[in-house]
Amino acid sequence: MSDADGRADGRRSFADLLLDLRVQTGLSQEELADRAGLSVRSIREIEAGRVARPRKDSVRLLASALGLQSADTDRFLAAAGHGVARPVVSVADPAPTGLRWRGTRPIPDGLVGREQELLELETLLRQNRLVTLVGPGGVGKTELALAAADRFSGVDTTVVVVDLTTVQRDAAVPSAILDAFGTAPGTSDLDDVLSGRRPGDLVIVEDNAEHVLDGVATVANRMVRSFPGIGVLVTSRIPLGLPDEVVRRVQVLGVPRNDKDFDEIVASPAVEMFCRRVARVRPGFVLTPENASTVARLCQRLDGLPLALELAAARAGSLSVETILTALDDRFRLLSGPRRFGAPHQRTLADTIAWSVDALSDAARQLLYRASVLGSPFTLDAVAGVCTGDPIDAADVPMLLAELVEKSLLQPVNEFEQLYGARYKLLETIREHAYAGLSSQGDDLIAFRDRAVAWCSTYVSGLEGAWSSPDRDQRYRAAHANSAVFEVALERAAELGQWDVAARIVLGFRIAWQYQASVAESGIRWATLCADNVADKEVSGRLRAIAGRLSSLTGDIRGARRNYGEARGLIPGETEMGLLARSGWVSSGSHLLDAQILAEIPALVEDARKHGDVQRAATVQATCGLALLRWGRLTEAKELLLAWEAALVNPGVYPDEIAYIALSRVELELGNLAEARRFALLARDSQASDDPERTKVAGCLAMVEYQAGRYDEARALLDEADADIRGHRGYFDYLVMLYRSRLARDAGEVEQARVCIRDAVNRLLVEGRVVYLLEVLPEAVAVLHALGRADAGDSLCGQLLAWQRSMDPPMLPTAWAVLQESCDSASVADGWPEPDPAAAVQRLANDVLAALSS
Repeated sequence: MSDADGRADGRRSFADLLLDLRVQTGLSQEELADRAGLSVRSIREIEAGRVARPRKDSVRLLASALGLQSADTDRFLAAAGHGVARPVVSVADPAPTGLRWRGTRPIPDGLVGREQELLELETLLRQNRLVTLVGPGGVGKTELALAAADRFSGVDTTVVVVDLTTVQRDAAVPSAILDAFGTAPGTSDLDDVLSGRRPGDLVIVEDNAEHVLDGVATVANRMVRSFPGIGVLVTSRIPLGLPDEVVRRVQVLGVPRNDKDFDEIVASPAVEMFCRRVARVRPGFVLTPENASTVARLCQRLDGLPLALELAAARAGSLSVETILTALDDRFRLLSGPRRFGAPHQRTLADTIAWSVDALSDAARQLLYRASVLGSPFTLDAVAGVCTGDPIDAADVPMLLAELVEKSLLQPVNEFEQLYGARYKLLETIREHAYAGLSSQGDDLIAFRDRAVAWCSTYVSGLEGAWSSPDRDQRYRAAHANSAVFEVALERAAELGQWDVAARIVLGFRIAWQYQASVAESGIRWATLCADNVADKEVSGRLRAIAGRLSSLTGDIRGARRNYGEARGLIPGETEMGLLARSGWVSSGSHLLDAQILAEIPALVEDARKHGDVQRAATVQATCGLALLRWGRLTEAKELLLAWEAALVNPGVYPDEIAYIALSRVELELGNLAEARRFALLARDSQASDDPERTKVAGCLAMVEYQAGRYDEARALLDEADADIRGHRGYFDYLVMLYRSRLARDAGEVEQARVCIRDAVNRLLVEGRVVYLLEVLPEAVAVLHALGRADAGDSLCGQLLAWQRSMDPPMLPTAWAVLQESCDSASVADGWPEPDPAAAVQRLANDVLAALSS
């Protein structure tokens, strides 16, 4: 018998055997294909005798689907030609010359804002055999993996992309990989196409692996252990869990941190992607200062999730961006299409999320639903306190949270983890899906919102006395970590009209609101609402004092003054909260150039010293010292501030960076540069990295460095502080803008100096920090002269000379020195003194804005 006749006889005998067994089992070709995880085409080709030697893994799948026992399986394999070992056939160059890519290619402009991830992935692929990209559905894992494989591969590298979307069984993964290689059904084993590869010859991208994870893990483990020339890149919502696996989580695209700064909006990857996709359906669409705020808010609402951005952009062909933003309240209906490519479960936003949620255990799914009431971020303690109950045991919460993180439905919050501990957040899209799931379960939504109120009420009772305790920062940071949960609880208490409950929560949580500017603004709202609605006047006054404190921190000095003033009339002045209200009234009054504060300070300091709480007494003295510094009373200010420093030896009195800043500033104005530096460094060392007032410490240190001639150090401090302010991680500080202007002017960058000093003047006017204009306006004179605007500069200079002669408070020495440098040609203006110092300064500031803007 010829070789050809032998092969034909082998084909026919196995084909007949398979056909007989299939008929005996009562299966159609389609049913057998479904059981085995093979294509119907493969079954037909084998039974027709057109496959010379079916591959071994396919034969094993058929044997399993037919229910063959071990001995019958061996005979079945032998009939297919796998009874004896045979040499491995090397297919090191299986593809035609020049063909280096099999499967889906990356979209030319599919990636935005992923350059850093691409660089990291390229390095990982060169150093590791198996890399898995993990992330929620729609985050862009596929495009990132394809782009990374393209970036990594050279002219001699073959990239094979295996789309696992339609693979239904773990056992069918090897067949899917062989199909991706382009082998004819039954002609090769997986070992055949993987053998003989040199390192870097082959990269296999296994895409959408989460639903056949065991099959992918088994094959990937064998590939990286047995074939050293192969690299494997997997995309999945869940890691494979292999010892050789390197896991990288794919994050959403960065969104603008605010919707006001046009430069920051333009730089946002999420905005860039959205605008690119909109331009495909609406030619000529570009980001402008007019539409930037709307686009920024839309990208924020969509969490920077690429699939959501893409689906929203597709609607821009028929809807305005403003309409799309408004319609996001029902995002799953809006973003239901018209995407007609990709995996079926990724064609609508709802399907993408449901695909992952449906794969959860019952307990994990319920935890996800319940966690949707907490806001984001939240801690394990909040979940255990609010979300437990059948079928969730409190002891199982850590394990269930880990399952949600592993399956990319919950995101760990790594920022400030050492300070706040482990925190988690839900993408808004996932949260809305989960919230709808909880809403569908009868009264569960109401029950768990009520439990949030109860948990927060209990939590704040544990904060009593925290302000004077050694671990106060730790306790308040732990509370701040759940600020979103407290927001939920307050919303629910307000709905129920439980204003006394809400007031207790606000009063207990008050310090925790200070750790972040945007959260502090929420605190102002709740303190004011509760003050307006509680019946007890003293409680209302305490709430007003809290609103005043938070208003001052966030820059609303007039609001602070108003709230502190109301609080003074409602709280006994010698109590702790009464002292807080009075000292806040003095501080805000010093900002607004209200001379009434000078008469209040002696009595306030005396009452504070008589108060039993040493910490509160020390804080009041520091606050009054800072107010006197603003008023130019340097000697009196130093006396009170040193009294504060002396109190630090007492238990329960802790360093305060603002008081150290004030001491540094006093010494600087008095010409004691070394002492100024010492106190500025103490201010820096006394605060944590998450303190929003670190921007003020940076401004103080930069001022010291500038006066010492260390300009590079000053510039670095100012750049860092400016980034914090723009990111709403730090409170605005006028010194940052003032010294940015001075550095720019010294470097001949006059236009930058103009912008900096104009923005500083404008911001101080808006916030009501009128006293600081006396330090900024001399720099404005210098900038006007640098711009060649000598007439405007001399006019302002003459007004300020008249101020210094006749008004109170005077300019501080550092500001006066700057003014004197620019006043050679100016003469003292007429008409001074003026009756209202605050109005006079604001008039000068408005004149400066007009001059700098023209």
